[in-house]
Amino acid sequence: MFRPFLIAALLIASPAIAEDRDGRIIMTGTASVSATPDQAIVSAGVMTTAKSARAALSENTKLMNQVFAALKDLNIEDRNITTSRFNISPHWEHGPNGSQQNGYQVSNQVTVRLDDVTAVGAALDTLVRAGANQAGGVQFLVKKRDELLDTARTEAVGKAKDRATLYAEAAGVKLGKIVEITEGRSHRRPQPVFAGRAASLEAAPIAAGEQDLSVSVTITWALND
Repeated sequence: MFRPFLIAALLIASPAIAEDRDGRIIMTGTASVSATPDQAIVSAGVMTTAKSARAALSENTKLMNQVFAALKDLNIEDRNITTSRFNISPHWEHGPNGSQQNGYQVSNQVTVRLDDVTAVGAALDTLVRAGANQAGGVQFLVKKRDELLDTARTEAVGKAKDRATLYAEAAGVKLGKIVEITEGRSHRRPQPVFAGRAASLEAAPIAAGEQDLSVSVTITWALND
């Protein structure tokens, strides 16, 4: 009974919606800044296996205490050392007759923040020599990333406005008020990664390089005749 009235109402409302979207221009500006990393995150840990969970945990604790002592010898503050993962699980032996549990495995992973990126290689070597047999990876960071990104944001907005003005003038209209601003961001970070069981790294040479911090800004303007 009410279906014709509902369809008629939708037909009346649709042009209003379309009209509300007319007279606008959307433009995206992108900018980037390069920065040399001045901080590094190093991950390493100890994995032990034994017939019993207690034995595996005891061996793991002994080796991890050596790791923590080695980090203190590097003058790394406690606030820069964090246990990132701790796990106790059954250890399985895989063979032609299937899988059988033959003990337990304990994994303890630590994350270390270094304010001197040139110390990464020495830190990894120290960790391995102290007993770490799992090297997770290295991540380089820029401390003042947000301040640098603000510079890129300003440049990206300027680029978007310049392009929008160009198109508007070519079309014989003028930019009106800004209706919407959205931001997209990407960071390209070269990160050397060490995964799996670690042997002595002999103070492996690590290059931090540069990071490109990129921002894209999409702006919507209303158009005036």
